[in-house]
Amino acid sequence: MQHTGIDGAAVPASSATSGSPAPAPASAPDANPWQDTIAAADQALEEAARLQRGVQHNLKLMQDVRALREELRKAHAEIDRYRGMHARVVVSMRQLEEAHTSAMSRLHADSEMLRVRHRVYRLLAEHYARVALRLDPQTFAADRDRVLQHILFQRRKGVPPEDIGLSDLAFLLL
Repeated sequence: MQHTGIDGAAVPASSATSGSPAPAPASAPDANPWQDTIAAADQALEEAARLQRGVQHNLKLMQDVRALREELRKAHAEIDRYRGMHARVVVSMRQLEEAHTSAMSRLHADSEMLRVRHRVYRLLAEHYARVALRLDPQTFAADRDRVLQHILFQRRKGVPPEDIGLSDLAFLLL
C-alpha cells in the first residue's frame, strides 16, 4: 500500500514509520491534494512577494542612480562654468598686468626724462646767474641742447644726472 507525502508523491508502505498500514480517514485522500496546493500557492505567493520587493528595491536603486547622475551632471556643468570664469579672470589679470607694466615703463621713462630736463634747466640757470648774461632765447636753446646731450651721454656711461655739476659743463657754455 502506498501513501502520499506532503508534496503529493507516492511513498511505499515499507517506508512508513509503524510498519503496518494505518487506516486512512475518509476525507484524507481529498484533503491532501488541497493542502499541498495551498502550501504550494503560499510558497509561490511568498516567492512572488520576495521578487516584488527585490524589483521595488532595484527600481529605487535605479532612481537613486539617475538622481546621482543628474547631480553629477550639474556638478560638472558648474565646474565648467567656474573654469570658464577662472580662465576669463586669468586672461584679464594678464592683460591688466601687461598694461600696468607698459604704463609703468612709460612713466619711468617720462620721469627719467623730466629729471634730466630739470637738471639741465637748473644748471643753465646757475650758469646764467653766475655769468650775469642777458638771457637770449636762441643762445639759451643752443646751450640747453648741448647740456642735454652731455647729460644724456654721461647717463649712458652710468653717471646719474644729479652728480653732474656746473664745473663739468663749463667747457660747453663758454
